Amino acid sequence: SPYSLSWAMAEGLSGEKLQQLVDSYRGSQSDTSESDYDARIYANRSLSMDRITYIGFDMDYTLVAYKSPEYEQLAYEFAVERLVSIGYPKELASIKYDPTFSVRGLFFDKVYGNLLKCDPYGNILSCFHGFNCCSTQQIRALYPNKYVQPLDHRIEILYTLFNLPETFLLAVLVDFFDNQPEYKKIEDGPDKDKGVKCGDVEISYWMIQQDVRRTVDWIHNEGKLKERTLQNLEKYVNRDKRLPKMLHQLRQTGKKVFLATNSGYEYTMRLLKYMLEFPECDEPGLGPLQWKSYFDYLITDANKPLFFTEGSMLREVDEDTHSLKLGVFTGVLQPGRVYSGGSSSAFCKYTGAHGKQILYVGDHIFGDVIKAKIEQAWRTFLVVPELTEETHVWESIQPLYQRQQNFEYILSLMNKKNDENVPSSGLPLPDLESIRKAIKEIVLKMEESYPRRLGSLLRCGSQLTYFANQVSRYADLYGSSCLCLMNCAPNHLFTARHQLMAHERRGQIVAPPLQELKYPRKTKFPMTRVMSVADYDVDEEDSPMADANAAIKALK
Repeated sequence: SPYSLSWAMAEGLSGEKLQQLVDSYRGSQSDTSESDYDARIYANRSLSMDRITYIGFDMDYTLVAYKSPEYEQLAYEFAVERLVSIGYPKELASIKYDPTFSVRGLFFDKVYGNLLKCDPYGNILSCFHGFNCCSTQQIRALYPNKYVQPLDHRIEILYTLFNLPETFLLAVLVDFFDNQPEYKKIEDGPDKDKGVKCGDVEISYWMIQQDVRRTVDWIHNEGKLKERTLQNLEKYVNRDKRLPKMLHQLRQTGKKVFLATNSGYEYTMRLLKYMLEFPECDEPGLGPLQWKSYFDYLITDANKPLFFTEGSMLREVDEDTHSLKLGVFTGVLQPGRVYSGGSSSAFCKYTGAHGKQILYVGDHIFGDVIKAKIEQAWRTFLVVPELTEETHVWESIQPLYQRQQNFEYILSLMNKKNDENVPSSGLPLPDLESIRKAIKEIVLKMEESYPRRLGSLLRCGSQLTYFANQVSRYADLYGSSCLCLMNCAPNHLFTARHQLMAHERRGQIVAPPLQELKYPRKTKFPMTRVMSVADYDVDEEDSPMADANAAIKALK
């Protein structure tokens, strides 16, 4: 065959023998048990760890895992306290935080005050107004196409784990003002359905969102949230001895480990001392080591996502006074010293690192992953703490998912029942409307299987969410914790499944035989088909395909 791989044949790997070799290894490798879901790393793009020389970490919700729901509840209480202090009703203080309500990755529509779960293209999958789930008719009344533009300025995307209490607070405020007797919904004029009114005072949902956003920023930057967290680290932070072991292990294998966090020096120092210093232990990687000794480079106040674009001034931190030293730092970054600000470009310049040599690990899909990937071509690892829970539920609802797939197949037959390519059957097709109703009921059951009221982070029925699509597009790797890297050999090759387009999948389209095609066939000519090796980080000159590439160049 002109498509056969001569180099594989030379090694004795014919098609049959190659399949036998693969099957022998697949048969000997059992799947990871359910209890090890939190140890798995999933690959969206193939990545070879022996090509990674620098591994960077975010701190909050990456190296430092805050306890849930204790930490979110603390943030929510401080946010309510702040809102009351700037004029919001005191009755809000009586509404307790519900950790079972929120998921991240939702859109908040500032115009109509709705929380939207959308697919990758902005099509609305579900909609909540306050704590009320909107019907299809209600959704279409506000969004005739059941669609919003994700990048529209009216949309606020609630990406992060820090947004969980913010999401709940937005629902609380919308529900509170809609149901207070002294406030009436605006039901006419240009502001119809866009807020409430009490006498001559109007409160728009847009104003509520702006107040909440400023409040959340305030409690993190100027309020008591960090102070209270540091006062009771055992209550709000998960301490894990595996963390210093992992960092020690990475450095022992020759990787350069760095920290790039938006948190300031003092907060970073106190948190990481608690997380990394175990003076009572004498195990390898633990013991009397100082927190700084686990990193080759340390950057605080990184100001991501700005860090990945123009950045800010790079300055050195005076660790005695906790203040910044005078002037911009322009020398080579030194291990053991702490720096503030800067940019990803400056980091690469002063360390000699290059984009694809760097694997950056973070929890913020936009600030840590998307910008690092788009602006600097860094390899990326997204931490998704919800993943273990999501995977357990997904496994349990497989029968529902398969049932939905079967219904959708029957629906496709009903929509083309006059097509001659549809196989005949003695079984009558069911009623069209009953099939559609059954599919909706299955989707609802699947959503209700997840422990949070707003359902899954990653899907709604068979549809992926906007957040899930962002993970697939921009995270090379993802897992439930950065500690998953403990199980990773220094030369491990993460391989992703090959992606097929719809026309390349078998069974998707009933096509006529080739001889029946009406357009002329192109003339065949011998050629060697070359597979892409870029995803595997194999140098072209070292690849077994080098001879095939040379042959093609000779033909040209």
